[in-house]
Amino acid sequence: MGRSLQQAKVERKGDVFCVRLRHHQLEEGEIAALAEELLGFISDEGCRKMVLSLGPGQVDCLYSVFLAKLVMIRRRLGELGGHLKICEASPATIGIFEACHLKEYFEFHPDVDSAVASFGG
Repeated sequence: MGRSLQQAKVERKGDVFCVRLRHHQLEEGEIAALAEELLGFISDEGCRKMVLSLGPGQVDCLYSVFLAKLVMIRRRLGELGGHLKICEASPATIGIFEACHLKEYFEFHPDVDSAVASFGG
């Protein structure tokens, strides 16, 4: 992970990439930059297991753009046999996923450790 990251902080726990947002208020361009950073982990660093923390607190952004990027990331990982898990999402954030009929499309966990553990071995 020699790249300079503007939107995400990453910690590796074994083969799991644990990603935290640097900022919880994201403009459209920052959402696009975040997606590029996440795609870079997948294409350049072989990430197949990703945990994305959306907390603590509320993410403030254009949710339609943000959700579209998350769907794209999940789809790309799935194409390669990988998985995206979301953790530490506030009840309001989960409500947005529900309103957009995407809550069942993603796997949610209360915290990073439980999300990492859910990958097994």
